Amino acid sequence: MTRVDPLPESVWNAHEVRDAVASNSPSAVIAFARRAHGLRQDELGALAGFSQSAISRLESGSNLAYDVRVLRIVQRTLNIPPRLLGLAEQGVATAELRHHGGTEALVALLGGRMERTAPATPEIVGQLLVARRVINDADNWRVSAALRPAARELYEFTDLLRRSASGEMRRILLSVAALYAEFVGWLHEEGTDEDGAEQWTARAMQQAQAAEDRDMVAYAYVRMSELAAGDHDRMIGLARAAQREPGIGAVLKVLALQQEARGLALAQDEAACLDRLEQAALLIDGVVHPATDEYRVGYWTDIEHLAALRASCLLDLGRPQEAIDIYHHLRPRWGHVCSWFQGVHTAKLARAYATNGDLDEATTAGVDAAALARVSGSPHVVRELRALAPWPAVSMRIAHTGPGAGIDDTSGRPLPPPS
Repeated sequence: MTRVDPLPESVWNAHEVRDAVASNSPSAVIAFARRAHGLRQDELGALAGFSQSAISRLESGSNLAYDVRVLRIVQRTLNIPPRLLGLAEQGVATAELRHHGGTEALVALLGGRMERTAPATPEIVGQLLVARRVINDADNWRVSAALRPAARELYEFTDLLRRSASGEMRRILLSVAALYAEFVGWLHEEGTDEDGAEQWTARAMQQAQAAEDRDMVAYAYVRMSELAAGDHDRMIGLARAAQREPGIGAVLKVLALQQEARGLALAQDEAACLDRLEQAALLIDGVVHPATDEYRVGYWTDIEHLAALRASCLLDLGRPQEAIDIYHHLRPRWGHVCSWFQGVHTAKLARAYATNGDLDEATTAGVDAAALARVSGSPHVVRELRALAPWPAVSMRIAHTGPGAGIDDTSGRPLPPPS
């Protein structure tokens, strides 16, 4: 992402900007700022890591205009004051946490309020949700072992507040505790501790059920389904259980449908898989993410994520060329997608090429994926690269080419070429 020089402060007092802010139209603010910088849509896209069509959709007021991650990237690229896009200013502690992680930065973010005897207040709940969002974003771009003790401490703090609360505040804190328990489970999964991941996800489920938080219960089912990878019947069953939760939002329906489609692809049930993907595609256009720095389940869900998962399913269904075609259209516009997710799907692209017999393109994509494994530190990318083992010529070239090749799951040491 490249930033342009800031505009004079007086520019933001223009009548067009004031009207856009008053009508809660971040898309109009972005279009104004782009024109003020003398940029075309394709030029802004190149600076921010999006396609011209994505910028066009953003400025037309599509759901992208309310995706906080996308707004943050464009806001920084164009140097738009955050308040004009409905974004909160990021404090020093938040920036510190994003860069380093760790408990100290989280305590600073909470303003020193992590007192064991402090009463629960709506303000502290809001800050806990902001902290949950920040550590999630930090982990998305760089897996950090420092986050696990920090997340665990925040879970324990939230759970302690819950025990002394009553009524609606107790229910809210149960939901927040479930959010942290799920994240601790995710961090265990990243550390290849499957037992720990399952135990913490089960704890998240229990607290979400106690809070009667249907969206969080559904998400816990989705996460359990993800952890069941390799047992496609269990994957499908858990994803369907998520969809049976009453009154869940569109985002959770999309996540559950995507996960069911993954299981159906592994089970080679092509018709049912494609049906679930079509259902998810119909829902995704209506998803609007609130402009907030607080964590919301599924805040990352968008058309780009759905397209990548569709390509992955097609690959598992034995349709590699269609997967390649989707990835070709997707990669220029996934600059907002976190690095580990890009790495996983770049490795899948390499497997699609290899399946098609194009070993040179497979190697190129594999080297890109290995570099993303190095950047993100994610074992998920490494695991996907290991799926190239049936093509030893490709695996060996990846292992000896590029800065990210052959990353060990935990130590960062180079791996030997797959046999």
